[in-house]
Amino acid sequence: MTRLPVRAADRADRSRSRAAAALALLAVLMFAGPAAAADGAGPAAIGSAYWSGFVDYWMGMLRRQDNIVMLVLGLGAVGIFIITRGKWKK
Repeated sequence: MTRLPVRAADRADRSRSRAAAALALLAVLMFAGPAAAADGAGPAAIGSAYWSGFVDYWMGMLRRQDNIVMLVLGLGAVGIFIITRGKWKK
């Protein structure tokens, strides 16, 4: 039985699908907390203090209008970069 040659595009597709699967697994592990008891006295989620502090910090930053404008401009710049990135390679 001989092996067929693997094209670079097939290798890239396989690598992208593995990266997507790894990202999905990471998201499940990060956001899936332990099951709480019916009365709500279950154990705290792993890293909940970190995420609570993270959300509090960014909500405080976004309460000022100029910070929201900067965030939108930054997201727009990232979006334009992603959209035009493929055109640079041609």
